[in-house]
Amino acid sequence: MNLLNFRKFFIALLLSLSYFSIQSATCVSTGSGNWHNSATWSCGAVPGCGDSIVIQAGHSVTVTSQADYSGCAVTPKVAIYGKLYFDNGNKLRLPCNGVIYIFAGASINPGTGGGNSNFIEICGDIYWNAASGVYFGAGCMPPTAPGCAAVLPVELVEFNAHLNNQKVDVIWMTASEKNNSHFEIQKSADAHSFASIGNVKSAGINGNSYSTLQYLFEDVSPLSGVSYYRLKQVDLDHSFNYSKIVSVNYIKEKNIRFVIYPNPNNGEFTADVSGIENNHEIKISLKGEKGEHVYESSFYINDSASSKFKIIPQYKLSSGVYICTLTLEGIEYNVKVIVS
Repeated sequence: MNLLNFRKFFIALLLSLSYFSIQSATCVSTGSGNWHNSATWSCGAVPGCGDSIVIQAGHSVTVTSQADYSGCAVTPKVAIYGKLYFDNGNKLRLPCNGVIYIFAGASINPGTGGGNSNFIEICGDIYWNAASGVYFGAGCMPPTAPGCAAVLPVELVEFNAHLNNQKVDVIWMTASEKNNSHFEIQKSADAHSFASIGNVKSAGINGNSYSTLQYLFEDVSPLSGVSYYRLKQVDLDHSFNYSKIVSVNYIKEKNIRFVIYPNPNNGEFTADVSGIENNHEIKISLKGEKGEHVYESSFYINDSASSKFKIIPQYKLSSGVYICTLTLEGIEYNVKVIVS
């Protein structure tokens, strides 16, 4: 499909998504100009509720006063191939179900604004403001918008992070990739200020793939407490998009001592635990060689120096090897126990 036919297809897609009333129109930019000037648009009027709004490549359209569509019963849809600018202090507001598609090579620019002076709002949520700087396509606002896969150079179908012993596995999967350079893995302690912790190159041939690709990045130094992760997907032309944000709660291993004595024993023994602060609840469990639970109980630590707990299973244990597990705040500590 060539570019011209694709644009026609996408305008048709906008129309099908909008459930337009009979008064709705398709407003395509006729050149660079003012959003609020009817001469800027092929429809001969300033875009209104329910309209499909298209800024063509090579055109720069500037929002010079408030473009507030938040009260529209039928929401407009916006497709940007060129540039959207803002004068200082002006906003673009869309109602719920509003969508903005920013194609590769397109951009949203803060113009003379800074901070929150200019922003784009959809259904009460801010998706971009002047402080974010220039937003380069391809991308969608919101990122879950219908038809977004047709816009994005990379179709991300899974992104998650999981604890794996003392590290975090960041995993993601793409269904397709187009001109993809690499993924930048970013981490944050507050879900606002992110820092890069590594890069992974596209597994596609020259950044292109039409089959499923899976990726794994290991964070070997997770933060203590909740960490937030996101992907920055960078295209070959240096445009980029962000994934959703996922979180992992990691509690760093402390200097905990967990000793069983006597060991070997006759099925009854003492668990000596130290290095845990007072008033913390712990769980001690015992499993047989086949993984069956033979004992489990919870205790509270009363002395941070040392706490001793008598372990007496309900039934007499047969001879063999057992695993005694201390669980504290989701972290497990295991000791092999021999019953003679």
